[in-house]
Parts: sequence; C-alpha cells; structure tokens
Amino acid sequence: MLGCAAIAVVELAWAQTWKFEPSIAVQETATNNVDLAPTDQRVSDLVTTITPAFTVHELGDHTRLDGTVVVPVLIYARTGAENNYVAPSVNLLGDVNFFDRVLHLEGAINVSQQFYTPFGAQPGDLVNATDNRYRSTVYRLSPYVQGTLSNGIDYELRNNNVWTNLSGAPIDTNNARYTEFLAKAETTGSRQIGWKANFDYNNIRFNQQDSIITQLGRFVPYYNADASIQVGASGGYEDNQYALTSSRGAIYGLGLRWRPTERTDVVANWEHRFFGSSYLFTFDHRTPLSVWNVRVSRNITTYPQQIGRLGAGADVTAFVDQLFLSSIPDANDRQQAVDQFIRDRGLPPTLSDPVTLYAEQIVLQQSQSATAGLIGARNSILFSIFNVKNEPIAADGVPLPPSLFSGNNNTQTGGSVVWNNRLTQAVNLSATMSGYRTVANAPLNGYTNQAIARVILSAPFSGRMTGFIGARYQTLNSDLTNDYNEAAAFLGIRYALR
Repeated sequence: MLGCAAIAVVELAWAQTWKFEPSIAVQETATNNVDLAPTDQRVSDLVTTITPAFTVHELGDHTRLDGTVVVPVLIYARTGAENNYVAPSVNLLGDVNFFDRVLHLEGAINVSQQFYTPFGAQPGDLVNATDNRYRSTVYRLSPYVQGTLSNGIDYELRNNNVWTNLSGAPIDTNNARYTEFLAKAETTGSRQIGWKANFDYNNIRFNQQDSIITQLGRFVPYYNADASIQVGASGGYEDNQYALTSSRGAIYGLGLRWRPTERTDVVANWEHRFFGSSYLFTFDHRTPLSVWNVRVSRNITTYPQQIGRLGAGADVTAFVDQLFLSSIPDANDRQQAVDQFIRDRGLPPTLSDPVTLYAEQIVLQQSQSATAGLIGARNSILFSIFNVKNEPIAADGVPLPPSLFSGNNNTQTGGSVVWNNRLTQAVNLSATMSGYRTVANAPLNGYTNQAIARVILSAPFSGRMTGFIGARYQTLNSDLTNDYNEAAAFLGIRYALR
C-alpha cells in the first residue's frame, strides 16, 4: 500500500497526460429468488444498486498509471438486514521509472469478488446473495531493472512481492505472501543463433504454514531458421521444497515459435519437469474484424500465483484492443476508443472463466481454452470455452491422497457467448449465454451444472447519460448442493461525470 501511495505521489509531480473519467450508475432489480434457494424456500426482493466508478489513464516521461475503480453499493428492500453490502472492484497498475528508464518501481492493487468453489453457485450478478462469494484483495510491489547492454543483450532483474488477503469466505482461510526473484537475459538483433537464460525463485507462504519454495534455472539456445521461425532447446535444474516432500533434478525441453505475419503468432513448448511433461501451446491471430486465441497448457500453480495475475478471465478489453491495434497505433487514443466501444455496445468486461481454487498446496493444472471475437458494423459476437483439470500434487510429482484434496481435485468446463446488435445508431441489444460444469475427479464423486442467460437493451438519453433495461434467468442442478432457478428483471441509468 505504501509503495502504491508513493507511486501516486510521484506521478502527481511528473504526470503529463491524464485521462480521468468518473461515472455513476443506478440499477433497480426485481428478483424472485434473491438468495438462490430451492423453489419451496425462495424469497423475492427489490434491490437497488448504486455504482460510483472511475477509469484513469496517465502517461508521463517517467510514469504510467492505468486502471478502474468500481464500488457497487447494494441495498435490499426485504432482506437488507442480512444482505446489504458493498462489493468493490479495483484494478490499478502504476509504474515509475528512474535513471533513463532503467530502474522501475511497479505497483498494483486488485480487489475482486471471487467464488470459493466451482461446485457452488456462481451467479452472474452481484444482486444474488451467496455464501460462495468472497472478496480477494491483492497488493503487488515490484522493483525491477531492465535494459540492453552494449553487446546487444536484453536483461531484466525483478522482485515481485504479492500480498493476498481474503475476506468473507465460507470457511476460515489464511492470507498469503508470495515473493519472486526473477532474472532474465536474451540476445537480440537479427542474428541467426542466439540464447536465452532465466532464473526463477518463488517463495509462497500462507499464515501459520511452512513456505512452498521452487527454484528453477534454465539456458535456452535457439536458432532462427528464417525471419518467421525460431526453434530452440532448453536445459536446466530445479529444486522444489514443499510441505510434505522435496525434490530436485534436471529439466530439459524443446520449443518452437512461428510468426508468418505480424497478425499471427504460434508458440509451442515442451519440457520435462519433476511432475512429468510440462507444455504450452498458444495460437493468436487477428484480422481487421476478428481476433482468435487458442491456449493449451500443463504446469503447476498455486492460489496466490493465480489470483495475483490481474484481469482474470477472457478480457474483453484486450480483445477489442487487438482489433483496433492496426487502425489506432497510439496506445492512449486506442484505450479511449476501446473504452467507448465497450460502453456503447454494452459488452461485459470479461467472458466466462474457471474458478480460481483456494488451496494451500501445489496444484497440477491442465487447461485448454479458446476465445474469439468478430466485430461488424452492426453486429458483434464474442465467445470463450475452457476446460481445466486441477490435481493437488506433492513435490515428487505424485498426486496427494484423497484425504488432502481439500475439494481441489476437479475438472471445470464452461463457456459463454455474447452477441450484440446495433438496432439503430444509438440503440443496442446485447444477449449473453453462459454455462458451467464441474465434476470431481476420481476417486471422488460429484457434479454441478449451471447456466445463465441475459438480455439487455440500452440507449443514450444524452451525451452523458445511458439508460438500459433487461432480464435474466439462471439455473443450477447438483448432487452436492441445493438446486435452484431464478428469474429477474432490471433497469437503470449510467451517467458519465465528464
């Protein structure tokens, strides 16, 4: 917090270009099942949501600040005594650079509403009260040095310090501290043969728990077959010290990168690690009217590492930014155009994504995902699909026994589709459908299926005010929790204070 405050003070002194956009929105929602209870127990309610918010973009000679702060205040007419609450969402990233942009101090704050278990309710709106929701607050302070040596070698030395705090979880949870020391070096230029090297030290510690330590170093010589193809091999060593076991040994692998055009990028990496094969495949392609992404991976992760990555989920802003990359090269101008485009078309900030599992252990995660966006003059469509298998493992790569799973051995599958139609130059119709399925991995049993459908009609009343009206329906069935369904209608206005 002190680091982020320091960044803010310095930025006020050095800032050159500020873009600050405050707004406020008011929404009324009538729901027939505010607590997502079984049909014979459900309670209807009228909920008022007041949402002050602002976005900020600043770029100076030595500073940068980007982010959004949204603070919904929810007031319940019938169930206020148990349900009234505030659900802030904060995503701020700042950077100050010194000494000819070599030394940097980067700070970030992320506050988000998360779901504790994928087997529980994942409502598509904050209006629905659920014990499965909690607040995650993440602070990150990262001093780093980066530059290029006289012999053409790029380097970066970084220290990431991440503090993760949880509140409102359905069971007692421990806060976490995550420290990483990262060193990277790479040859640059048009040379045919080059190399990369990196060292990564991670120390993850939950309150009243022993540290989970991973150290990994590797050297990667590579060969540029031509301007579009790079192949390489990797070799190195790792040392893992976990709560129950430890391991160390050699690592080795192969890699390929193919960039046939500036619009297409393919990466394929495989590496032998202590848990077996680790791999990553990504495919990114864009055209003037579409963006496509495919990602397949297998690697270890922890809760603090996952929650510390800002902007979880399929980021709609990043999607639209890629669409405007060619037509609006300036980053600030493009950011303003992206924000306006998302507001005008009523697009959600993110598409569907798997639940980040809270676990005080290492998880082996195998994931496959695909996202795409197609933007036309009057119609746009965005979709995402994912499949993620999580399996807690020991430091020797062996799966933990069922008694230590803590509910984190499961497979999540889901996806969403967002369709938008500009009925007129000002009136927009947006429809969203999302579905999720979570299944316990053997030898455990259990499943949960969820689905949400929503439609919104929006139109501007003036240059600053936009009105909207809509409806939604959601349902859940499971052999581990109570089934429910809910229908709701809502209307509201958003006013830009600029």
